[in-house]
Amino acid sequence: MATVDGGTLIGRILKEQDVKYMFAVNGGHTFPILATLRDNGIKLIHMRHEQATAYAADGYARVTGKPGICCVTAGCGLTNAVTGLCGAGLTNSAVVCLAGQHPTTEDFIGSFQEAYGSDVVSSFSKFAKRVLDWSTIEIDLRQAFREATSAPQGVSLLEIPTNILYHQDDEAKQRKGAKVYGPDELRFQGDPRQIERAVELIFQAKKPLIAGGDGIFWSGAEAELKELAELTSTPVYCRRAGQGAVDEDHALAIRGAWKKPFTGEADVVLAIGFKFWSGEKFGQPPTWSDKATYIQVDATAQRVGWHVPAEVGIVGDPKLVLRQMIDTIKTMQLDFSAKRESPWLQNMVEVRENYNKLISDRERQHHGASPIHPDRLAKDLTSVIDKDATLIVDSFTLSGYTSQWFTAHEPGQIVDAGPLAPVGHGVGMGIGVQLGRPGKQVIIVSGDGGLGIGGMDMETAAKYNIPIITLLWNNSSWGPTFESMPLLKGRTDPFDMIKDIRYDKVFEPMGVYTEHVEQPDGIIPALERALSSGKTSLINVFGDKSVGHPSLGGNLLGSTQV
Repeated sequence: MATVDGGTLIGRILKEQDVKYMFAVNGGHTFPILATLRDNGIKLIHMRHEQATAYAADGYARVTGKPGICCVTAGCGLTNAVTGLCGAGLTNSAVVCLAGQHPTTEDFIGSFQEAYGSDVVSSFSKFAKRVLDWSTIEIDLRQAFREATSAPQGVSLLEIPTNILYHQDDEAKQRKGAKVYGPDELRFQGDPRQIERAVELIFQAKKPLIAGGDGIFWSGAEAELKELAELTSTPVYCRRAGQGAVDEDHALAIRGAWKKPFTGEADVVLAIGFKFWSGEKFGQPPTWSDKATYIQVDATAQRVGWHVPAEVGIVGDPKLVLRQMIDTIKTMQLDFSAKRESPWLQNMVEVRENYNKLISDRERQHHGASPIHPDRLAKDLTSVIDKDATLIVDSFTLSGYTSQWFTAHEPGQIVDAGPLAPVGHGVGMGIGVQLGRPGKQVIIVSGDGGLGIGGMDMETAAKYNIPIITLLWNNSSWGPTFESMPLLKGRTDPFDMIKDIRYDKVFEPMGVYTEHVEQPDGIIPALERALSSGKTSLINVFGDKSVGHPSLGGNLLGSTQV
């Protein structure tokens, strides 16, 4: 048998798992890993900051359904990556992070870049292990993949001390085990008795609703979700990575911007792979009905009944459970045709039309405003981009406006900040998203606060010729003016930056295609030129500082209650 080092072992496991890209910042603690990539057909994407390596891996995972891989050096490399890893963990995104570490022989005596990553990330990761013996490198890495990709998906960290990673030994000493299965190999169906109960409840309901979440995306269940909705004439509201699983142009699709008349009044709710987190007010009224009967389907038993008292709980893969429900309806010969003209569905038509009129009228009031109003920016953006474009939201203010104007047509089209809600993730995620969906438009809607944190990876995108477009909301401020934050008005200095920075001129020397827009009529031409350039692009838009989030204003607590 051959004598190999730890990096060689890691490289062949990555190849075995069909890894195409590794997002990394180099360091001596990880050189054996980086040295094995090219021989295994893996492209190194060398970033400007470790935080961005995790964001890129997260973005890649959330549009491909495959694990994203990042690699960081010991100590500060790992701690820099923590925010991105935590974001992925709270979003249940499949990310595997490889981290270097000081030698095991130098624990707690002041080793160079000494830190203990498995302790740091254990609160939000699914799997975090420090390799303690050379013979377990392969099995430990396979286990990291198993945990990251099994429901609910999440973050795996494997940290490898240098005296183990650099060590050379007989490859035959590697322990066997921890086979990694593909997504179609370990699916399981739900209890048939519970399937029948669920179908009967939907059939009897006057105001049924389907809520689809991340589990729809990871299961690849969009076709089955649409089929069930059409078969039963049931409205569908999809959230997070599941948004777009039923095209939001579909007559049965409810968009989040106008969901409350339906989530708050439904009498039966079928929640599939759906998490009632803080952004969903933990399933509480008035956002959600406390009088509805809940049916909850999830691949993880612990999530059933977690936030809402599910009358019917079904543990199973969303794709297979939806197929069971469809087949059961046909076997039972249930006739849902009377529901096609129900007042419940007629109300949907009215609410949709009224909402579209509301935002159109509001935009018309600010159409020619300068500084530019976010309604004009969001409307113009959505009028120009392709139907399959991916939108990455990295702005508190614009997150509200883009959610009101953007229509998702397929799952994974919206990549947001998730429950952690950081800023500065946009460019890193954009790189991962574009590599995951090559050739499709990737638009990052960013604020100048976020660009200040993560913007230098524009150079990374330009270096690798990755055509992402950053549409920058430049209002020279961390949020709106204090007029919408009365608690702070007159009590602290403003949260501002140097006024009207020309970020287009900052990034142009790096090979980035740039545009500068001060007047609203310049938005669409600038977007069209950036999209046609085929290059990493940035459009610097001077925005109205006085405008806050459309529903939260200056409440930077988001959905959290004091």
